[in-house]
Amino acid sequence: MPLNRRRFIAASLGGAACALAHAGEPPARKPNFLILLTDDHGTDDAGCYGNPAVRTPNLDKLAAQGLRFTRAFTPTAMCSPSRSALYTGLFPRRNGAHPNHSKVRPGITSLPHYLSKLGYRVALAGKTHIGPRDAFPFEYMAQGGVDAFLAKAGQQPFCLVVATNDPHAPWKKQGPGDPAKVLIPPYLVDTPETRQAMALYYNSVAAMDAQVGQVMGALDRHGLADNTLLLYASDNGSGFAFTKWTLYDAGIRMPFVVRWPGRVQAGTVTDAMVSFVDVLPTFVEAAGQKPQDDLDGRSFLAVLDGKAKAHRDAIFATHTNLGIISGSEYPIRAIRSKTHKYIVNLNASGKFTNIVTEGRGKAKAKAKEDDEEGGAAYWLSWRERAKADPKVAERVRLYQHRPAEELYDVAADPFELNNLAADPAHKPLIADLRQQLKAWMKQQNDPLLATMG
Repeated sequence: MPLNRRRFIAASLGGAACALAHAGEPPARKPNFLILLTDDHGTDDAGCYGNPAVRTPNLDKLAAQGLRFTRAFTPTAMCSPSRSALYTGLFPRRNGAHPNHSKVRPGITSLPHYLSKLGYRVALAGKTHIGPRDAFPFEYMAQGGVDAFLAKAGQQPFCLVVATNDPHAPWKKQGPGDPAKVLIPPYLVDTPETRQAMALYYNSVAAMDAQVGQVMGALDRHGLADNTLLLYASDNGSGFAFTKWTLYDAGIRMPFVVRWPGRVQAGTVTDAMVSFVDVLPTFVEAAGQKPQDDLDGRSFLAVLDGKAKAHRDAIFATHTNLGIISGSEYPIRAIRSKTHKYIVNLNASGKFTNIVTEGRGKAKAKAKEDDEEGGAAYWLSWRERAKADPKVAERVRLYQHRPAEELYDVAADPFELNNLAADPAHKPLIADLRQQLKAWMKQQNDPLLATMG
């Protein structure tokens, strides 16, 4: 139908009215971000991840309100490097914070740099364990300052990291942990001392969960929950043997839950593989900016929106015992696909040591009541039982003396108990994973690439 003068005027007036209506609407608000970062909490130690023996009602509630990840990973199972990777979007070798208690390289930019440019107020309440300060220009505050921060949030979008020390050892003496009811995973040795230690750890998990509830309550109380992307994660696995300080899944696979009302579907679960380095670019994209291409991380916003079911094809991880209490030089690299984990122990002839096996050594003067000379109480009980039990003796040996290569079918063997590296049938798979790992190490300028052959 031809557009006559009357129709033209009507169409023009209608378009103008529509434009005026949109002009009068306030711009879409940028989401707030809140990271609840806990310390030494293993993925299997929460009700929402299938453990009925540990009390985590608040974390379970959060999972029921959001998206629970089953394959989220830290690039290394230690405090400083894990947190630095989370905040910089770069793997430890590239940002410089590779050993524990280390600092990133000069000139490294981090979450506060990126989000403050987008108009955000960026703060960290509680545990830091990062440095130097100019590389992480958060607004620093005590953990107790969270409520006051949220009360004064106003209209400016914020990114707040709430970092608690729990459930890091020394574990709490009081709480709901019951040695008779705790779950002992098969990579640990079930002794009375192990059960006692696990019960104390459960006490600290419960204390941590109470803090999760406090933060959730504060968001509700100040009317901020609906416009806040709330991320729960731990920096690494629990402080038991075969968890923290290792590249087994018990050390690097993290509890990871995202609640974002109106964007993330409540009560859902994803198997998408994500790394801590992916968090920063995800936040940047959610704030309306295209993430930089020079980051190691990649945004998984499409996973949060339910538009993608997958993210990464492989996870890379790195470890050194340098910087940890009673640690020996023991560099490890790993690659994990959806079904297999390949680990290279680059000092297989050496002996793996840490506070679990040796105690505090020179730092013994700072020991708490539950620290014992010569190693943790449960570790000493393993060594004693190993004298009469060959299977226990083998577990004790494997913690400290590992083969040059390890391969696990993590789909069929999630606790990584059966090393398949010596099986000729897996040579092609090992060759493929090894090549992918070497390519990643080259990209990371890893000086130990030369030792890979």
